[in-house]
Amino acid sequence: MNSEFLQTSNPRTVGMMLIIIVFLVVTIQVLYLLWPQIKAYRELDNRFFILQQAAVGQDGLEEQLSTTRTEVEELSYQLHGDMAGLPDNQMESYIIGRLQKISWNTDVELASIIPGKGRQVQSFQETLFNVKIHASYFDFFQWLQRVNQELGYIVVKRFEISPIGRQVDDSKPKLNISLILVSYRMVNDG
Repeated sequence: MNSEFLQTSNPRTVGMMLIIIVFLVVTIQVLYLLWPQIKAYRELDNRFFILQQAAVGQDGLEEQLSTTRTEVEELSYQLHGDMAGLPDNQMESYIIGRLQKISWNTDVELASIIPGKGRQVQSFQETLFNVKIHASYFDFFQWLQRVNQELGYIVVKRFEISPIGRQVDDSKPKLNISLILVSYRMVNDG
């Protein structure tokens, strides 16, 4: 029957059938043999790209960690100043010494400092400092800025300002300033 079909058929039809059969065989081979290999190659290439990006990002990761550590240290300094590592029994004398140094550097006369214990606010213990100073307004303002920079998180809880008697030079009047500075420290539960 096959030979009879070939003899009676048009040669064009037989050629077309052969082309279709070859096309189907090639298509089946591509779909079942070659296409899974192409997909696997693409997936591996994608994984390689992701790993390459991660490897490049590793260099930046160490730099980001270093930057983050520096930021944490700066924030800790802003919060605690140099007092972060001080034991409780040295903190009062440290603050008094720093206030004296700041006063000398800002042309403020430090009249008195009286330290005292405050109350516990949540997990923080207050340390109070009743401070009396004599200064001009602008020197006092500069003094407050330096206290904030050097001692970290110190709060002015209360203040009173009054002029010192009659003054000859009214361009920079001296003021009596009484204030209560409060330092907060985490309570150790140990």
